Amino acid sequence: MRTVLLVVLLLSVASAVTFKNKLDYSKKRSLTSVMAEVEAKIQTKAPLDAILNVLRDFRDSVNFEQVNHDEIYQTQVRECESEDEFRSKEVQDAKNILRDSTAQLNVCQTSKIRATNQQEVNQHQTFTAEKHLNMVLTAAEQEASYFKKRGRDYEDALHAIDEASDILAAIQSGSGSFVEISRVAKVMLQTSFNIKETIRFAPILYSFSQLASSKDFDETSLERVAQLLDTLKQNIHEAYNDYAQSNASSIAAFNDQKERIGQTLARLDAQAERLQSKLDHLVQCIGTNSAIAQQASGKLQRNQQLWDQATALCATFQNEYNFATQARRNELQLVTQLEEMVEDRFGQVEDENHERKLRISQN
Repeated sequence: MRTVLLVVLLLSVASAVTFKNKLDYSKKRSLTSVMAEVEAKIQTKAPLDAILNVLRDFRDSVNFEQVNHDEIYQTQVRECESEDEFRSKEVQDAKNILRDSTAQLNVCQTSKIRATNQQEVNQHQTFTAEKHLNMVLTAAEQEASYFKKRGRDYEDALHAIDEASDILAAIQSGSGSFVEISRVAKVMLQTSFNIKETIRFAPILYSFSQLASSKDFDETSLERVAQLLDTLKQNIHEAYNDYAQSNASSIAAFNDQKERIGQTLARLDAQAERLQSKLDHLVQCIGTNSAIAQQASGKLQRNQQLWDQATALCATFQNEYNFATQARRNELQLVTQLEEMVEDRFGQVEDENHERKLRISQN
């Protein structure tokens, strides 16, 4: 029964030893050859020590192989641990970079949308301010033209008054003519309409018509008309000055409005420049972080694959080591059983020889 068990164990160990594995360090070692050599020595009645030496050599070979394999296995373990630590760090670094660059990318994209909206508002405000400035400039130009024309009308009115005074003085001296008074009266009437002062011109125009229709007039009448002319001239001068002062106030208001609009445009231009600079920076930020995120994603994928491959390879190393170690243990167990069987066989032979000698001696 024990011999049957030994044969079964021998077959299982031989099968394990002949397993094709790159970590199988048994080359020409064979339990079958050892068994054959032991059997041959037993048949030739070799000494027990010679037979046991064959088994001891086999055990030493197995132990030597296990020691070498242990050293290689420990080296592999250290390399696997180092690779695991390195890939773990690389993967974590890639995850951190991908996380941070993605977060920064989202911030830059959101800021770009906000800056673009602000730029559109700024452009609309700039367009409105420029339109307002053009309207103000057009109104100021029209008002300046109107003032220039009205100024000439005032000057024409004053010139007509002066001319009327000269004609009146000539009449007083006997060298003037009422025909000339009638001519200048028409001019004065027209200028009164132009400067919208017909009420103030009405008394003097009425006096001129009275003088023209009266054949008899005295110095008093002429002096009264001259006084009316002086009063009219003074009133028109005051009106002209008031109009000029009003125009000056309008010009000052225009200049103030123009300056304020100019300040607004300058502020909008500066803001537009800042927004454009910000947009340029955000575009660069988006490009940079997109590239960083892409590189980090590639690094993460690459190192994760290498980590998975290393983990699988190290698991293979572990399985191969466990398999080979167990196979050697089985070999050593078999060698021990063979030693016991050989020693038992030699013991039986000695007992049989002793009994034979006893029988021979008794006969």
